[in-house]
Amino acid sequence: MKNSKVGYIFLLPVVISCLFVLIYPLIYNLNLSFRNVNFTTFIRGGAPWVGLNNYLKIIRDALFAKVLLNTLIFWLGSISFQFLIGLALALLFYNKFPLNLLYRSLVLLPWFVPLTVSGAIFKWFFAGETGFINSFLIGLRYIRKPIPWLTDPKIAIYTVTLVNIWLGIPFNFIMIFTGLQAIPTELFESAKVDGARDFQILRYITLPLLKPTIMLTLVLGSIFTIKVFDIVWVLTAGGPGGATHLFTTLAYHLAFQRFRFGESSAVVVIMMVILFLLVMLLQRIRRGGEA
Repeated sequence: MKNSKVGYIFLLPVVISCLFVLIYPLIYNLNLSFRNVNFTTFIRGGAPWVGLNNYLKIIRDALFAKVLLNTLIFWLGSISFQFLIGLALALLFYNKFPLNLLYRSLVLLPWFVPLTVSGAIFKWFFAGETGFINSFLIGLRYIRKPIPWLTDPKIAIYTVTLVNIWLGIPFNFIMIFTGLQAIPTELFESAKVDGARDFQILRYITLPLLKPTIMLTLVLGSIFTIKVFDIVWVLTAGGPGGATHLFTTLAYHLAFQRFRFGESSAVVVIMMVILFLLVMLLQRIRRGGEA
């Protein structure tokens, strides 16, 4: 009984931290989303209760539909290519060859560079006439004039997605590579002895045994992708004309540039609900596959 009480005492700092770092901010943000909070009322207090008015303003705004589409493109493009490239690299580096460890460490390079630095580098890469990509393509005569990678509303969201794909490859690679190492090598050796080809081994042994790892990778990758802010803000700040706004950048724009804190909080709540539903969907797919 005494040991049990001591255990609860050691857990107390963790519980307190969760309350102040996780629970309280969530409740506070939810409360703000139901109030008309602007710069004046935020400083003085006493923001009036407006119920669902903030949510209705956000949903009725034409920009909200654009944000939904941008988020879908950004999430689907990022998750698909990050996973496929990460899987291909994990399968490649699972085999032994010279300098394997060196090349494997290069794959992790995006993890070692701060996001703001990566964003600044890619902003230079995709700049107009002076950008590296345009200069390189013009030098090879593939294009005649610079491509507006970050300033064309029709192209910018795909450029930002491409950058995020590069940043997310290391995570997918590490997750899948770790899952591969957990599979007994005897299974692969037995399959090869029985005459199974590499594609058959991948389809009937590797992927089925990797399924829990794959689903966990997709769930965590979805969470990381939908809450991305840094790289998008450094590259475009949600522009041009809101063409690359995601939920996170829109919330920041409303709160710290237009001082509409109530509507900003409503955007965050909507994002959390969508993310929760998406994770539940992926979990249901995983359970359905196991059944």
